[in-house]
Amino acid sequence: MLRAIAYRSVAAPSIESTRLDHIVRGAQRFNRLAGVTGAMLFDGARFLQYIEGPVDGVEGAIGRIKASNDHTRLEVLEESVIQTRRFPAWDMSCLTQPNTVLDHLFVAPWGSLDVSLDHVGNPIGGLQLLRHVMA
Repeated sequence: MLRAIAYRSVAAPSIESTRLDHIVRGAQRFNRLAGVTGAMLFDGARFLQYIEGPVDGVEGAIGRIKASNDHTRLEVLEESVIQTRRFPAWDMSCLTQPNTVLDHLFVAPWGSLDVSLDHVGNPIGGLQLLRHVMA
């Protein structure tokens, strides 16, 4: 059984690129050991992160995330049990994105981690939009 979580949060006002690099490197080390994959998006003021993996690994990652002083106002967008990883090759990377990209992801429906398409074949829903951004 695997678990997946998507969340958003507000970055600490003093966060700098060197601190962001440190956060990502620490997450990569922990996640490799815990069997967790995922990605983080950052627009200079806010984070969006998606992680997936074994239940205990994701619990450990979320514990670390919640304990961090690098962000506040953490809000879980979706949390679910999944049968297979959606992004098995995603090493925890961080992409800087314009705030408009995160705006779209924050308001996208995250109620289902299944793939959905609109009437012309464009991805809809948070997970699908994230996949599109990370492609």
